Amino acid sequence: MPDISAFCPGCGRSVHQGAEHFGDVVNPQEAFLGALAYLTVFPAIVFLAVHAFKSKTFVRFHAWQSIFFAVATAIIGFAMRLIFVILSFVPFVGFLFAWLSVGLVFLAIVLLWAVLVVKAGQGQAYELPWLGHYAAQLSE
Repeated sequence: MPDISAFCPGCGRSVHQGAEHFGDVVNPQEAFLGALAYLTVFPAIVFLAVHAFKSKTFVRFHAWQSIFFAVATAIIGFAMRLIFVILSFVPFVGFLFAWLSVGLVFLAIVLLWAVLVVKAGQGQAYELPWLGHYAAQLSE
């Protein structure tokens, strides 16, 4: 396979996966716990605090990424409130654009959350841009 290939031509998997340190085999229990970490912030904090999960890097990765995702979502939510207020003052179509932008950002966050849950449930360590790198460093 050429060095410039990003995906395997046979199976379609990424050649440069961000989760090489988790190994190829993740047992179903760890995959379930990784998906469970995305329900709210509380299971993620529990997984990081309980000593039994200290050796499970897959679960710890998803717990850290879940916490980072929740913080990023809260920051984006605050920014969207400010954008909503600013756009509401624009005459005629400002209020419509405000609702449209809030709706699109909400749908994007929900879709990304669903992708994270499904990927963790499948046993894959999908790294979010910017956030996943830090989660991988902290999970080691």
